[in-house]
Amino acid sequence: MQTPDADVGTTERADTSTWSTLLAKGQPAPVDLPAPLPGLDVVRRAVHLPRASWDRLAGPDHAYLAARWLDVAEDTSGAPMRYLTLTDAEGLAGALATAVADATAPWLAGRPDTVLRQSAEEGRKGAQELVADLPGDLAGALLPGLVCGGRHLGRTTLLRREDEDGTGERLLGAAERLADQEGLRSVAFLHVDEHDTVLRTLLARRGYRSFHSENYHWLPVPQGGFAEYLAGFSAHRRRRIGAERRAVRDAGVRITSAPLDPADIPRFAELEAALLGKYGMNAWTPARSVTVLERALGACGPDALAATARLDGEIIGFALIVVHGDRWFAHRAGFDYAAQRGLPLYFDLLFYHLVEAAARAGATVIHYGTGSGAAKASRGCLGSGQYAYLRPSAPGRGAGTPRADRQR
Repeated sequence: MQTPDADVGTTERADTSTWSTLLAKGQPAPVDLPAPLPGLDVVRRAVHLPRASWDRLAGPDHAYLAARWLDVAEDTSGAPMRYLTLTDAEGLAGALATAVADATAPWLAGRPDTVLRQSAEEGRKGAQELVADLPGDLAGALLPGLVCGGRHLGRTTLLRREDEDGTGERLLGAAERLADQEGLRSVAFLHVDEHDTVLRTLLARRGYRSFHSENYHWLPVPQGGFAEYLAGFSAHRRRRIGAERRAVRDAGVRITSAPLDPADIPRFAELEAALLGKYGMNAWTPARSVTVLERALGACGPDALAATARLDGEIIGFALIVVHGDRWFAHRAGFDYAAQRGLPLYFDLLFYHLVEAAARAGATVIHYGTGSGAAKASRGCLGSGQYAYLRPSAPGRGAGTPRADRQR
């Protein structure tokens, strides 16, 4: 599938700046280069973005929309990614990361058809009604589709300056035109936070259908570390947490945190595949995990932090943490279920140890993302609803029936 090289908003500007010349030649734009002339652009690779200004828009709570993580997503998702940028006289005013999802995409939790189907099966608000209005073959009705807001789960969004009016409208219009030009069958934001009211209002106004897709979780890190964290629970929960920590310690398991060691990646990959297989994702292979872990290390360096559980020197559990300023993002995990013998290793590794380590490092929040909501809430996490917004293609505009003015 080919995305047109030309700007989806060519009628809005004629840009002959040095910045655009570099993009046309496939060269990265230096971060200190003056911003391009006002207008909309489609950028093919994250390396070509005005990265410093992009990251300022992303801010501290969007590690997976930071430019360095977009590099990782590009190299590991197996999906064409495009970035819509809107500039004005002051520089980058807004931006939108997109990816094309088709029926071969292994990231089922990031595809509109599978997210809608699972949400309907779980009885989430609005999902069953939307399924009833679509053909029975959801993949055929919605794929290939343009997934907007980032190739990650939770808090997918459109980046914009707070004081900028009309940015969201223009970027969404550009995304919809891009999808139409490419003959895609849908445009979707799959995990918009309930507090992202500006984007939710805009999507509703543009006619997107919505449904509850997931819940997002995070944990404020108490400055007093684990002792202060523990004090926030009931006496019954404190006793239980203490018993869990003793059980792990008495079994001889030792948990440490350090920058990701390349030598540990093959073992981590085996453990992640085991975890995903436990939840039915049997198509995920250790080789795929190796690729993601290696790319994360290459992009993040010492900000790719590994919490590692060892028993008799053997790794039996891990969690990969992406450090983004004073925020930690729990990104991947895996366990040797036979070796841990029923120990509460998940809670000790992902919560108790991380709270201690994060407090020592001066981190203020640990982001845990979506999934396992009851377990996360039971260990002190806060949560917010995530809502999918979906725009199926207009009749006659599906894949294979592109607009007559589509560029070749």
